[in-house]
Amino acid sequence: MSTHPIVDLRRRGRSFWRIKAVKREWLAVLAILLTVGKGAIREVEKSAAREIRQRVGGGDIRVHIEPDGVDGLLKGRLKRLTVEASHFALEGLPFTLEEYRPKTGWIKQFVMRLHDVSLRGLRAEQVYAEIPDVRYDRRLAMRRRIFRLSNTGVGHAEIVVLQHDLAAYIRRKYAPYVRQVQVEITPTETRVSGSVLFLGSELRFRATGQLVPREGRYLDLATAHIEIEGSELPPAAVETLRQWLNPLIDADRDLGLHDGLYVEAVISEVGQMRARGKAHIPRSLNIKVK
Repeated sequence: MSTHPIVDLRRRGRSFWRIKAVKREWLAVLAILLTVGKGAIREVEKSAAREIRQRVGGGDIRVHIEPDGVDGLLKGRLKRLTVEASHFALEGLPFTLEEYRPKTGWIKQFVMRLHDVSLRGLRAEQVYAEIPDVRYDRRLAMRRRIFRLSNTGVGHAEIVVLQHDLAAYIRRKYAPYVRQVQVEITPTETRVSGSVLFLGSELRFRATGQLVPREGRYLDLATAHIEIEGSELPPAAVETLRQWLNPLIDADRDLGLHDGLYVEAVISEVGQMRARGKAHIPRSLNIKVK
């Protein structure tokens, strides 16, 4: 039995408007979910920044979370987590692994951008690290807004130190034997000069060489040419002083970075040095506390 064309058109019209109404309802639900999701993300970001601020004892801390998909936050999948911080001092890295915790959350890229940060007395103008495939305890993050990292991939990092900050660090490290220090960094060489206390007398010295990494953790003033009171020292005395002076920096012992950074190259520029290498989240040295 055939349907009258007018009746058929009316039915098609009603079906069209019902489908359109359903689509509007789903779009409204999706908009609500996205709005709620954005609010949850902002809440997690603020809570994470507050916790980091408590760890480091102050500073300007900002956290930005980019979920991996619409349901990324709920399922613990983050495309990128970025921590931007400045104007604070640290006794070591602000993030460590607690390997006993669940690995239920995933961060594709964990990024740190730090500015004007002091690592055990060494001021860094900039610190940048990008670490892939970081795992965390999703349940703890969702319930208490606390991120506890449990596994890590290997990424890259860069630390920029200005020459006057390196001079201040050397003066503190070698006190009371070194009284005054000036550091001049150029693309071709680095000059360290000042005064040193020797057998009760204060002597002027100057050491000229290149800043080079060693074994991934040490920063040496290599191929150093050393003068005391304007006179060049014999090779045996130069080697003794070189061994006493180096390493200028031990990333593990002096800065508390443990195995979190493996320096592969040091680029000397006008007025600053730039250390680059591999980076990952180091293991926590603390006793297990849940």
